[in-house]
Amino acid sequence: MIQNYITVAWRNLLKNKAISFIMVFGLAASIAAFLLITQYVFSEFSYDEFHTGADNIYRIRLDDYKQGVLTNSSVISYHAEAPAIKETFPEVENFVRLHRADGMISYRKPTGELVSYHEKRAFYADSSLLDVFSFPLLKGTANQVLRRPESVVISETMARKYFGQQDPIGKTLRLSSDWQGGEYVVEGVFADIPMNSHIHFDFVFSIQNLLKNQQFATGGWYWTNFYTYLLLKPGTSAKALENRLSSVIEKHIGKQLKKYKVRQTFVLQPLRSIHLHSQTASEVESNGKIGIVYVLILVAFLILAIGWLNYINLSTARGIERAREVGLRKALGSEKRQLIQQFFIESLGLNLLSVFIGVGLFLLALVIFSDWIQTTNGLSMLLNPLFWLVSLTVICLGFFLSAFYPAFVLSSFRPIAILKGYLPKRTGGESFRKALVVFQFTASIFLIIATLVINQQLTFMQQQDLGMSIDQQLIIKAPKVLRTDSFTNDIRFFKDRMLAHTGVRQVTASSEVPGQEIFWTDEWQRFHQADADYKLCSMLAVDEDFIPTYNIKFLAGRNFNKELVLDNEAVIINKSALKAFGFVTAEQAINQEIGNVIPKKIVGVVNDFHQQSLKTTNRPIIFQHIPWNSSFLTIALRSKHVGQSLAMLQKIYQEAFPGNAFEFFFLDDHFQQQYESDERVAALFSWFALVAISIACLGLLGLAMFTAKNRTQEIGIRKVLGASVGSVVILLSRDFLKPVGLAILLASPLAWCAMTWWLQDFAYRTDIKLWTFLAAGVLAIGIALVTVSFQSVKAALMNPVKSLGGE
Repeated sequence: MIQNYITVAWRNLLKNKAISFIMVFGLAASIAAFLLITQYVFSEFSYDEFHTGADNIYRIRLDDYKQGVLTNSSVISYHAEAPAIKETFPEVENFVRLHRADGMISYRKPTGELVSYHEKRAFYADSSLLDVFSFPLLKGTANQVLRRPESVVISETMARKYFGQQDPIGKTLRLSSDWQGGEYVVEGVFADIPMNSHIHFDFVFSIQNLLKNQQFATGGWYWTNFYTYLLLKPGTSAKALENRLSSVIEKHIGKQLKKYKVRQTFVLQPLRSIHLHSQTASEVESNGKIGIVYVLILVAFLILAIGWLNYINLSTARGIERAREVGLRKALGSEKRQLIQQFFIESLGLNLLSVFIGVGLFLLALVIFSDWIQTTNGLSMLLNPLFWLVSLTVICLGFFLSAFYPAFVLSSFRPIAILKGYLPKRTGGESFRKALVVFQFTASIFLIIATLVINQQLTFMQQQDLGMSIDQQLIIKAPKVLRTDSFTNDIRFFKDRMLAHTGVRQVTASSEVPGQEIFWTDEWQRFHQADADYKLCSMLAVDEDFIPTYNIKFLAGRNFNKELVLDNEAVIINKSALKAFGFVTAEQAINQEIGNVIPKKIVGVVNDFHQQSLKTTNRPIIFQHIPWNSSFLTIALRSKHVGQSLAMLQKIYQEAFPGNAFEFFFLDDHFQQQYESDERVAALFSWFALVAISIACLGLLGLAMFTAKNRTQEIGIRKVLGASVGSVVILLSRDFLKPVGLAILLASPLAWCAMTWWLQDFAYRTDIKLWTFLAAGVLAIGIALVTVSFQSVKAALMNPVKSLGGE
């Protein structure tokens, strides 16, 4: 009997090749899309879970409150807090502190050749790093590395980069950094940090060498540039401990904080929640967003639901063609149970084929679009049994629902009526089937509107006036050498040589460039004002050419003058700082004094400019004339197409700063990198919206086929009575478009609410335009018309003699 069911199923598959292909491919596409999104979601939730003690590791966040209002949150905190916390609270088993060590790293080969690179993924860390975290050490002894001041451990990629096939252990690297440089001996090599880690590094230097710096020796409660992690003993209540941590702050710097009218608290962030739940200042790396993950989960289920409902629609639409077969089988003695088994086996075959094709498309997409999808751990996620358990459970649940419903519907036809020529008018319920189409198109239109709004926001951010010029700006990383008068002279020599080149408009040096966070912050107040509050400001070290090079507009006052020695104690502030310090007008601020301990005179006020992307608000910025504190050199070019000029630029750079690596980038490209994750989300929504609308159209095609078959005799009578082909087409198309119109009405308010919520994450955001909903509606109606037009015209052109003859 089973063999007979399989044979009949195979014959029906070959008999209706086109419809079978549509059913299988539509369901396969939805399964592939579901698996892709599920894999991405699992990857996002897998961050930092590879650490053995991940559930007991917490990062400290420092929160500032003024008058009970949270004014600032930062994940960098004090150097001295971790030892004090471990000493005070026995629940803390261990701790590790990390401090950035970005700089130039050099290695002199045995041949005498000097290899130098600017490295961004470098940190100072305590020797407890590998005790707290589970980063595998490939070479060296874990309990011995980083215990000497001049020690360093490196990643396997950096070992190959600097030493090739040589054994790196015992080799010497030189670090030239803004903090504490020197020579370090390689004591270990660790495996490359996996992608699903919230922190990545290639070099870890012993923190002991950094702490030799005098500014730390005078007290570790006055420097907040450390990422601090605590390893708690198993069974410790992190919340209870967190409530007691503030006593440590009060004990050591309570009096100083009262001076600033600030209350500080420590917050414990679970390690595994950092990637998706932490968006605070000074993050180690850009994190994901839990909101995006939730939205993608919804999209995954919507697309899968569209695929299953489309399958049900097409299955029941084919019911009319199978009605005589069902009637004849029942007349010959077939039981309903046998018919259910027959149709279930057919559905089983089509579903299994769809699953296999869907999994194949999913694997193919992972290989072809691996760089674009950028999942955290690539194909290794395929080895995660939980991923397949969840995915296949959901798919199997949908499979049984979609297989049983058509089987029960098709097996319920009445044999006597069918054999008399009365075909069923409601195979499975016309209203129910239309409701399925409404749901499909509601989901599809929702995704279309979401895609349009995401792209509008992205375009809005990329086309907004930044308040400065970033075009044709070539950025060179400044040399990492001792900051002395000699260095200042070298900078001037470099600038003079560059300005002599006809393709160069201006040259400037600064501690930061637009497109990245300013980590140097300080609390400043307005002098000569009673009860003046301290304001958190970003500090930017620049030379006298920075503001004109970037075409930043002055609101009042003047620029720095290198000929005026007093300008070394002067500052320029931006408009946000003007408001923060309570000045009514820009002119009022000129010659006023602000500062922390030593008053600084304001000589100029500039308009706000976007130091970072439009996802963040403009912050108070204070410019100080410190030419020697430069991490970047900006060269304003007359044309971006420098061509052979780059060789000339490199030559001049290396003449001015011998032994330093020459690395550069264009500022506009660098600034746009802040939107890469948003562009990826926009692309994801675009593709998944296309998949959803395509599958929904297949469902609409199924409804069109059902309606045309069910109304064959009605169409014949209308044509005999004089109805034209056009009027019949309009009649059928109007019925098809009603579900689409209802879907537009349902999807529009849902999409408006969802996208309004999504836009709240952006400091500067576009308005959701009315034309967005109109465009989505017109697009949906247009696609629906194209989908059903062929079937409608075909039905309208049918010979009425054949229609009325029941052929």
